[in-house]
Amino acid sequence: MDGVGASDWRGFEKRAENYLSELWATEVRPRTVMVGDAVPKLFDLVSADRRYVGDAKWMKNIPTPAAKWSTIAEYVWLLQKTRAETAFLVFGSDPTVAERFLARWRPLVAPVQFFFLDERGHQVL
Repeated sequence: MDGVGASDWRGFEKRAENYLSELWATEVRPRTVMVGDAVPKLFDLVSADRRYVGDAKWMKNIPTPAAKWSTIAEYVWLLQKTRAETAFLVFGSDPTVAERFLARWRPLVAPVQFFFLDERGHQVL
């Protein structure tokens, strides 16, 4: 978690739960979703009907974010294998890692949506 305290991460995750639940008028919280036909995976932000499936990522920018990009790529791939109507990643702390990832890999992320959430709200990346 880039040296942040667990309370910072949990605060961000809770803020994402609250914000997205209000945005989509359905509660999202940690739930297990089937990836493909046979692999259960716990994601951070999932609606009860599994129409909305996403994960929260707290990442700070670093000069060479290869390990972070690998984590993002893993979650994009997993989310692409769900049957979610809306699959997404929501980033906190710093949008730069996600922006740099998208600058390089955007053609490969569909249908996964990327959001950045700070104290003022969200922006689509």
